[in-house]
Amino acid sequence: MTQTLAPDQTAELARPRILIVDDIAANLTAMRVLLRHVDAELITAQSGNEALSLALDHQFALVLLDVQMPEMDGFEVAGFLRDNPFSADTPLIFMTASNADEFNQLKGYDSGAIDYIGKPINERILLSKVGLFLDLWRSRQQLMQALAQVHQQRQILRATFDAVGDGIIATDIHGAVTWMNPAAERMTGWSAAAGRPLRQVLPLETPEGRDLGDALFAAPAPDMPPYLMLRRREDRCLPVSCTASAVLDTDEQPIGGVVVFRDASQAYARQLALQDKAETDPLTGLLNRAGFNRRLQAMLAARGGNRRDLALLFGDLDKFKPVNDGFGHAAGDMVLREIATRMGRCMREVDVAARWAGDEFAVLMPCDELGEAQQLAARLTEALREPIAIGKAGIAVSVGISIGISMASAAGWDHAAMLDEADRLLYAKKAQRARDGRIAEVAR
Repeated sequence: MTQTLAPDQTAELARPRILIVDDIAANLTAMRVLLRHVDAELITAQSGNEALSLALDHQFALVLLDVQMPEMDGFEVAGFLRDNPFSADTPLIFMTASNADEFNQLKGYDSGAIDYIGKPINERILLSKVGLFLDLWRSRQQLMQALAQVHQQRQILRATFDAVGDGIIATDIHGAVTWMNPAAERMTGWSAAAGRPLRQVLPLETPEGRDLGDALFAAPAPDMPPYLMLRRREDRCLPVSCTASAVLDTDEQPIGGVVVFRDASQAYARQLALQDKAETDPLTGLLNRAGFNRRLQAMLAARGGNRRDLALLFGDLDKFKPVNDGFGHAAGDMVLREIATRMGRCMREVDVAARWAGDEFAVLMPCDELGEAQQLAARLTEALREPIAIGKAGIAVSVGISIGISMASAAGWDHAAMLDEADRLLYAKKAQRARDGRIAEVAR
């Protein structure tokens, strides 16, 4: 967990320097006496040229500058100091006769002075003004020191984030990307994504294909899967584990967010392997009831406004019990395996088949209308009617299947309603077959 470190308020600051410029040596001596208790290094100059030379070698917290000097007066010195980038921000206080006219005062301000002290110098006024500017200098130095520490911490954090394998993306309050580390760029396929919506740079969906949209920062739903699919920029999906946190200001108001995610390909593959094992019927290789129910729920949940309909074909084998009773369970197992093989030949890749229970099978078929499902049911009926060899001296047995069909649209896209309706139609057809002596009828 990253913590923000407070600037070191106890770090020792350099002792401030004050430059005193006056062409009269006695005035410089008097100024030293007046400022003897000030916590600053006093440096003096007796000419404008000497002052400018010192300004090139030292950084001053304050300059006390006499106006009336031969060769180069204080106004000229002030102008040169302002033109020097090393002294441009140094406060200048002019020392001049207390009866200086308004014109000269304005000229001083235009030259860069920020205050005046009249001569003869009043000690209390001098110490008050010097103390004020030294306090301002110390505050500025502390601020610069704090900013330097913040910059250093930021560089350390950036170097750390650049080095980790997890993807990290920061957003503003509107959900626009403000920064992402190299791992995030590599996994998403995006670079220079600042300003783009997070849902464009990091489009996430469930393994069943349900788009998460803007729900990343919402409270986690109880049915949220442990792994999500990141649809990369080139449209390939990458399994990821992902956490998102809001960034709050001092008033606990959101000002942005941070998303951390990592490549979960290996973990997801292991989960799928365990899930496949748990949801696969070991005898036929088809889905078992749990796997089929999960797939049905996912296909129902993933429907869109223009999505095709979904048919559920529920089938029960006819005359299977005599096979088990007459030839044993090994023969019955051979029949069930052959049934699964023949079903696979009749179905498309998008269709889903399962062994629901002992001699019951189920199929999910995305389609546009009931007629398509009826055609599949007819193909299954025809294929399963053919004799099945059971390896007993050339013995073959014949079974059939009765099928009930329910449509998601007619069942309100409800999981339980689809199963109930298909089951009802199946056993209604089996009852009709028992009365009529027909086998493998297709319920409508």
